[in-house]
Amino acid sequence: MKTMMNWNLKPISKLCLLIALSGFLNVNVQAQSKSKLSYGLGVNLGLGSAIVGSDAYKTYSDSVKSSTTAHYNKGIHAWLNYSLGKKADLQIGLGFQQVGFARKQTNLQFKNPTYPGIGVGFIEDVFSPNSGREITYNYRFNYIQIPVILNTYLGRSGDFKWVYNFSTGITPQILVKHQLVANCSPGFKIDSKDQFKLDSSGFEARRISTSLQIGMNIEYHDTKEKIYFFQPLIGFYPISVTRSTNSSYPFYFALNVGMLFNNK
Repeated sequence: MKTMMNWNLKPISKLCLLIALSGFLNVNVQAQSKSKLSYGLGVNLGLGSAIVGSDAYKTYSDSVKSSTTAHYNKGIHAWLNYSLGKKADLQIGLGFQQVGFARKQTNLQFKNPTYPGIGVGFIEDVFSPNSGREITYNYRFNYIQIPVILNTYLGRSGDFKWVYNFSTGITPQILVKHQLVANCSPGFKIDSKDQFKLDSSGFEARRISTSLQIGMNIEYHDTKEKIYFFQPLIGFYPISVTRSTNSSYPFYFALNVGMLFNNK
């Protein structure tokens, strides 16, 4: 009986040793392939909108009768990633980001009002077809940003090429410019123009704002020196980017795409 028990324990001991050794090798390979510092460049593209205070559009929207629609956000950032250990990275950026929201007027007809500064303030062309005439009002806020994002390790692929991280961060930013850009639908013009740019968005924008983000960071390790990353994020502004009388809380879905180089 004693001989049989020893014989049964040997394979179990070998299996435990193999699992422990495998775990050690996985951590060791991951640590060796992980650079302390990496740097690179990326673009940020996405869709956004905003929660706007009910009083914000009383001057214009009640007469213009516009409705909320999506706004295309865009930006570019330089990135620096600093390893905090085997399971976390600190991702710091510096760049430009355009954030905004949009409203749209549809089925414009003769004498319908437009936003002040768009033509004479109403549709005066009675001869154009009424159907399909639209104006999209894009409220744009251009910022210089310093995103600070913590990426924590979730897993990797068997060949170590793909690494998956959970991302959460905060982005302080300084307003550079805000404006309203009105675009007419294709074929529709007002005073021979199909786009109008106003120097202000019509809101009293705050000079300093902050947004919060949550999402994932997916890395593809092409070589030891070169990494591609894809970072889908959901973000929002917990404090209005405009004054309290015309409050505006933008939110967005964004995708950071870029390349990093390991500093080895």
